[in-house]
Amino acid sequence: MSTTDHPTAAEDFAGYLRAYYADAFDGTEPVEEVWDRYHLPEGTLRVNGGVWDRKKILGEARSRRSLRAPHELHVHEVITDGRRAAARYTVSTPMVWKVQSVTEAAVLAEMAEDGRVARMTAFFSSGLGWSSGAGPYDSGARPAPGTSPAAPPAPGTEPTPAQDPAHYLRAYYAAGYDPAVPVAEAHDRFHTPDAVHQVGGRVMQRSAVLKALEDGRKRGHRYPVDVRETLREGNRFAAHYLTSRDGNPDRLQEVLAFGEFAPDGRVRVVRFALQPGHGAA
Repeated sequence: MSTTDHPTAAEDFAGYLRAYYADAFDGTEPVEEVWDRYHLPEGTLRVNGGVWDRKKILGEARSRRSLRAPHELHVHEVITDGRRAAARYTVSTPMVWKVQSVTEAAVLAEMAEDGRVARMTAFFSSGLGWSSGAGPYDSGARPAPGTSPAAPPAPGTEPTPAQDPAHYLRAYYAAGYDPAVPVAEAHDRFHTPDAVHQVGGRVMQRSAVLKALEDGRKRGHRYPVDVRETLREGNRFAAHYLTSRDGNPDRLQEVLAFGEFAPDGRVRVVRFALQPGHGAA
């Protein structure tokens, strides 16, 4: 088939996700051929903090295909930066009545010169949900019109660390858990007053975030941040980083963050996808 039927991840990351899942779940070709069409055979895949080898990857694909069940894939957000991309999406499978098996995914990938995925870090979290009849969320998957990575802050405002995703994350965590900085100041320095935070599956606005910061301070949390990678496209960004509530290197948690800048450089939406199963015995 043409590359239109099988888009590479570098050409169209959302299209690659749709094509790969369709071929892997619904197709009849050997799963080895499907995987290699979209990914380098010797590439690396890290899932929920662990490395998956080729045998495990193909085994999961065969297992899902054996169900012979339809699937729906909704791409919520895609951010591209050169040969790298990050995305949030949902894969659901109908079960009985309106109950569905739902997998929430957050991924950050790097593509090879031939356009296939060479490296990917992915979080997959599965559970049961209800069919709502909602359609795809692609309308929110692109940067806002007229924005660019080099867009200056609004006239009369000081440049803020939020214009650099790595600086934003380090500085916000540091101020948020510094008892010498009022929690309202720590929040408002980096976020608009109406900013929405999503931590795992919990959506919080300003008052809930302030309370969470206060509670964390009472427990002595610190959360130093080790930023491994950031992407930015227009007013949107993605980041992969490690942190722990006490700075213990043996208890590090991986996080994939997806955010959106306001015109003044502060963040107005940020979603933190947490490593599933972190801390489980």
